[in-house]
Amino acid sequence: MATSWVDRWQLDLDRLRWYPAAQEIRAVRREDPTTLVLRSITARLVWEPWRLLPVYAVPAADLRVPLVEGEHQEGQVRHGLIPHPLHFERHTCAGTELWFAGPDGVPEPSTSATFFRPDDEDLAGHVLVDFQAYDWFAEDQPLAAHPRDPFKRVDVVPSSRHVVVSLGGLLLADSSRAMALTETYLPLRWYVPREDVQWDALTPSTTTSDCAYKGHARYWSLASGDPDGADIGWSYEAPLSDGEKVRGYVAFWCERTDLTLDGTQMPRPESLFFPRGRR
Repeated sequence: MATSWVDRWQLDLDRLRWYPAAQEIRAVRREDPTTLVLRSITARLVWEPWRLLPVYAVPAADLRVPLVEGEHQEGQVRHGLIPHPLHFERHTCAGTELWFAGPDGVPEPSTSATFFRPDDEDLAGHVLVDFQAYDWFAEDQPLAAHPRDPFKRVDVVPSSRHVVVSLGGLLLADSSRAMALTETYLPLRWYVPREDVQWDALTPSTTTSDCAYKGHARYWSLASGDPDGADIGWSYEAPLSDGEKVRGYVAFWCERTDLTLDGTQMPRPESLFFPRGRR
C-alpha cells in the first residue's frame, strides 16, 4: 500500500529529533553585537516533540557566556503540532533550563531562560538555544525568523494559468503571468505582478513578518476596512535568495480568499496558519 509522505512525516512528531547543521553557526547578543554568545562547527538542529520548526543545539564547550542552572522541567505533554518558533520556554521534552549567570553567579535580572539542556543521551552535552533571543549567522549569512530546515524546500516557477483572486465578489487580482510558489508544509501560493493587482481595493498595513527562506514581508488589507480583509495580501520587496523570483510580486491568502484557476473555483485549503474551522 502506498504511503503519503505527509502521513509518514507526522509519525515522528511526538519524538525528539535532531540533524547535524553543516555550517559554522554563530550567535551574538542583540543589544551588544560585539558579545559572542556561541560559535560552533558541530551544531545540531533539534526539533522538540510536536514542534514543526527546529532550534540550534551546540556543545556546551562552544558557548562563550557563563550559565547557571534553573529549574528542571519534565516537558509538556502535547498531542498537536506547534507550528511557530515562539515560547521557547515551553519545552515538550524533559531537561534543565539554563540562564545567563551574573557576576554573583545567579541569573541575570530581567532575562529569561534562553538555554535548555535536554535529558537525552543522544544530545548529551548539548544545549538548546532560543533563536528569538539573539542575532544569528550561518557562516557569514545573517539568519531570520528561525533556523532553516534542511528538509524544507521553496520552489518558484512561472505560470500562464489564468489566476483570479477575489473576496466577497471584490476583485483583488487578475493575472496570466503569475509565479507559482510551492513550500513544504504549505498550500501552493500564487504571486502576481503588481500591475495585475487591483490596488484601489487595498491599503497598506502596518503588519510585517519574517520568513527564514524568503525574508521580510509587508502586508496589505482591504481598503474598505472589512475585518475579514485584514492583512489579506503580502509581498517581499527585498527577498532572500529563495524569494528572489517573487521580488515585488503580491500573494493573497488562498485560505481566506476566493481563487479561480483557468475558470475553475478552487476550494479553500487548510494550512498550518489556517487549520480546519479557522477562517
